[in-house]
Amino acid sequence: MRLKLAVALVVLLLTSALTCAGASAAGSSYYVDCSATAAGGGSQASPWNSLATVNAHAFAAGDRLLFARGVSCAGQLKPTGSGTAAAPITVDAYGAGSARPVIAGGGTVYAAVHLYNVQYWEIRSLEVTNQGTSAAERNGILVELADFGTGSHYVVDNVYVHDVNGGDTKNSNGIQFRVSGTTTPTHFNGVTVENSEIYHVDREGLTTSSSWGCRAIYACTSGPAWTANTGIVFRNNLIHDIGGDGIVLRIGADAVVEHNTAYDIWMRSAGNNAGIWTINSDRTVVQYNEVYRVRRPCCNDGMAFDSDGGNRGVIFQYNFSHDNEGGFVLFCGCSSGWSTSGTIVRYNLSINDKSRILYAAGESAAQIYGNTFYLPSGSSTKVIEDNGSSSTKATWTNNVVYNLGSGGYDQAANYVFRGNLYYGSHPATEPADPYKSTADPLLVAAGSTSPSGYQLGSGSPALRTGLNLAGSSPKDYFGNPVPANCRPDIGFHQRSTFDDAACAGTSLVQNGGFESSTSGWSTTSGRAFIATDTVHSGAGSLKLGPSQASAEQVVTVQPNTTYVLSGWGRVSAYDTELVIGAKAFGGTSEVRAPAFVNTTWRGGSVTFTTGSSTATATVYCFTRTGAGFGYCDDLTVTRQAP
Repeated sequence: MRLKLAVALVVLLLTSALTCAGASAAGSSYYVDCSATAAGGGSQASPWNSLATVNAHAFAAGDRLLFARGVSCAGQLKPTGSGTAAAPITVDAYGAGSARPVIAGGGTVYAAVHLYNVQYWEIRSLEVTNQGTSAAERNGILVELADFGTGSHYVVDNVYVHDVNGGDTKNSNGIQFRVSGTTTPTHFNGVTVENSEIYHVDREGLTTSSSWGCRAIYACTSGPAWTANTGIVFRNNLIHDIGGDGIVLRIGADAVVEHNTAYDIWMRSAGNNAGIWTINSDRTVVQYNEVYRVRRPCCNDGMAFDSDGGNRGVIFQYNFSHDNEGGFVLFCGCSSGWSTSGTIVRYNLSINDKSRILYAAGESAAQIYGNTFYLPSGSSTKVIEDNGSSSTKATWTNNVVYNLGSGGYDQAANYVFRGNLYYGSHPATEPADPYKSTADPLLVAAGSTSPSGYQLGSGSPALRTGLNLAGSSPKDYFGNPVPANCRPDIGFHQRSTFDDAACAGTSLVQNGGFESSTSGWSTTSGRAFIATDTVHSGAGSLKLGPSQASAEQVVTVQPNTTYVLSGWGRVSAYDTELVIGAKAFGGTSEVRAPAFVNTTWRGGSVTFTTGSSTATATVYCFTRTGAGFGYCDDLTVTRQAP
């Protein structure tokens, strides 16, 4: 009998333990109704009625904190406790109707909602304000990590942040994810802000920041070492009437900023501001955004987009920019010691942007291709305005420049122009461009306000006349596929259909994949190796370095024939540049693709036309600067498709 009782007791204890664990994993729900006259215990029938009560509770994994719809809570929401990957803590609304619960900071708190050194939190369906009697440094929603290490999983969804009269400082925001402290390397990993509206805030709308940003390409050699925020996604947000900047991504790697609408930007700030920009970050992708009415009341900026100091490999693609006083895009490696490189601007539409299409203030290896730029009659907007430093190098390919105004090109000799269509006015500074066209592109409805009006019409001379670009975008602004082997259409619209298999040519290069040796290539002694640990495809790639180190091959060509040299490259260090090119082909003395400056693989191409009696050309891969290594793979030379 005693044995049976003991077994029964063990079973009961195990069952109880499992039941408690299940309840803990599921979490508890806590209700808040700040209009309730009495302080309850947190149930729906007897809710809490103050933020002080909420802040005094330590939340656990899986808990739900629910605020009554249509009710305002004054003060600061600053909860404690963290969730888990399997059971995040959720803040949401409850009750009938669609009105959001309101957290009203009243300007008496630094942030109306402040998540501090916690993780695995999701905030949904709140309305947040923090309006004081006078401007001061303050925020709507601030998520902050200080000497925390890695903070994971933060979601802000369907919130409305408005009326935050922060000071004219970049620590005043509608929503900011901030890393502070200097003793423990700290960063965010997994942040999503989506489906939200930010209105009438100062100085910035939606941003990240970090004290852990020191690296050489940002002109910093001592201090908290660059520790990138990762997994950052800002999407489908409406941001308007912002005192300064709209969206800013600082100190991130592989962030995505997409499907946002930002307008009426730089409404009150005394400093420089822009619509959407990124700084001291790697491989930020800014896509499918619409930015308009960024003001330029003073100073230098006021453009829709900006690749700022210390960036590597930023991509701006599929965006719609119009009526911005400071122009379309800024390249700004513009402080002493800053190095910005590898920015790609592709398949965007700019209509009636003012001042300049590109404000050039520092970029060493940018690519601008497959865009359409429309400047109406009476416009004085420059296509390129240089800040006077002549520090920007960019390759312009396959763009439609529809310029009915009077603006020209500063420092055109600093750039490479290949295969662009220039229609309308032709200023004296318009570049020569060996593959240029000046024909009417026959846009569907040039001058309209809709992107569809700038599509290519039937019979456009821009159809199938672009230059091939290895590794370019696989689709255009509208989602149409872009050819890899056939010649693309010029501009942001790919109207033509194509058969890439039929356009694929036979490569003239021997051993362009470097699978096991450097056979067929003349190389710099002691500085050329076969790498098997990093390849674009196959089993090997060519490793060259430190600079200067090269591999060259002479290929047989036909006279008066156009060829495309393509390949893939990467570098091992940010101070290193790798190029592929062609020379000694009887035409232009030498051509090369935009430099490879990223630590991840990217494609590159360059087109060249041989001379009238040329039988050979020399192609090369060359690590030209830096203490690191350059890597080449899958080099081809093919005849340009008709």
